[in-house]
Amino acid sequence: MAQAKSIDELTAAHKQVASALQSKFGRKFVESSTFRGELTYVVTPEDWHEALQYCRDAEELQFDRLDCLCGNHFPERAEAPLEVIANLVSIPYTTRVRVKTRLAEGQALPTVTDLWPSAGFDERETWEMYGIVFDGHPNLTRLLTVPDFEGFPLRKDFPLQGNVGGRIRWDFKGEI
Repeated sequence: MAQAKSIDELTAAHKQVASALQSKFGRKFVESSTFRGELTYVVTPEDWHEALQYCRDAEELQFDRLDCLCGNHFPERAEAPLEVIANLVSIPYTTRVRVKTRLAEGQALPTVTDLWPSAGFDERETWEMYGIVFDGHPNLTRLLTVPDFEGFPLRKDFPLQGNVGGRIRWDFKGEI
């Protein structure tokens, strides 16, 4: 089993990222870790947008690309079973960072489509599959399931056989 790398084993570029984020947010981070040379930071939902905007705009970071935004469901965490993860890439510095936040059932998160327009598709998919609402999203509508579909298929408590009447869409012509 691979062991988590300490901050001393990171590249110089990743050390610069860690230093910049720690100096800006410090105690606002709920948690931070490194594993296999990748940095992960957990922020509160209230600090989500500010942290991601700083990652994008700070001269010493320049995380100019949102590689992926996705959700996760941990039903065993009763107080905050939902999680949103943003994987960021800095093309100028060739570094990566993962920023996460944990949400209570029914708690909304501000959209980051104003920072990365490409987040629109990922946020729609995360909403559809996990039920996580993104406040301010320009078009939070279903992508893969029919409009009357009930439930969130990627949650761990979704029935294995699905819901009666639920259908997956294949006719995307002109809608995406």
